[in-house]
Amino acid sequence: MMRWLFRIALIAAALWGGYWFIGAKGLEKAASTWGAERRAEDWQAEWSDATVRGFPNRFDLQLTDVQLADPGTGWVWTAPFFQVLSLSYKPNHLILVWPDTQSLQTPQQRLDITGEEMRGSVVLRPGTALALDRAAFVFRGVGVTSDQGWVLSMDEARLGTQTIDSTPHARAIGFEAKTLSPPLALMEALSEIADLPRSLEAVRLSAEVTFDADWDRAAIEHRRPQPRAIDLKLAEATWGQLQLKATGEMTVDEGGLPTGDLLIKATNWRDILAIGVATGAVPQELSGLIERALSLVSQLAGHPETLDIPISFRDGRIFAGPVALGPAPVLHLR
Repeated sequence: MMRWLFRIALIAAALWGGYWFIGAKGLEKAASTWGAERRAEDWQAEWSDATVRGFPNRFDLQLTDVQLADPGTGWVWTAPFFQVLSLSYKPNHLILVWPDTQSLQTPQQRLDITGEEMRGSVVLRPGTALALDRAAFVFRGVGVTSDQGWVLSMDEARLGTQTIDSTPHARAIGFEAKTLSPPLALMEALSEIADLPRSLEAVRLSAEVTFDADWDRAAIEHRRPQPRAIDLKLAEATWGQLQLKATGEMTVDEGGLPTGDLLIKATNWRDILAIGVATGAVPQELSGLIERALSLVSQLAGHPETLDIPISFRDGRIFAGPVALGPAPVLHLR
């Protein structure tokens, strides 16, 4: 009896070992093939080494000296390594690990990014499309330095997303950042406007977004899915005595122009408006008109420092009540 059990154990171990080695080689080949396919599309997709470790229960892929460049968007990402970790018996559940230093080149500027911890948990649906089901990311001790001279930091940020099965291509999205410190130059520019602490206490967002396609491997390799409907449950920022909240719904056309309404609740709204003018978010030539209109609204409501502002997006423009603020933003993911 013991002899048969021993033989069965040996056979099972051999089969499992064979499964692991076949899976490991397949993962290395998949990484190599993906890089070759991107280079055939004029990407730069380079790494000095691709290794799989973790025998017998893990498939841990590490790419070393990574550089990815998408000529269609002008974005370039460079990192000393990138890890994709998974259990060998659950290969569709991935743990992504970024290094503590990396760089991101955008069409406008270069960003050097540091972090004490940057990782994510990603669950993919079964199938070759590798469609995203749900994901959660955590970033701690993050600093961003631009070659244009500004530095931003935050103690912690979390980002999560989940498929909404009842609506095709829809996702629930949540984000929270704690102790977000804006660039010093911005703080100096705002010091004469409001007595603000060095950091925003929190920035939060909860939304449901319907896209025109799934977030799968094609979203990286070819075209980013574009938003077509946004249900903003809550966007909130707290900065000292200033507080800004927004809720609302809008649709987005194929050109990226939104149509819909937001309700913004602003505490100490005059300082918020002044900050908007100082940062260029609100046109200087409209600031007086906007302040007079909002002052009248707040006095009629009986709350001079707190204001509920209806914001409308229509015909390619933004309106605060009856006041036109300017062109609407184009919501297009590159």
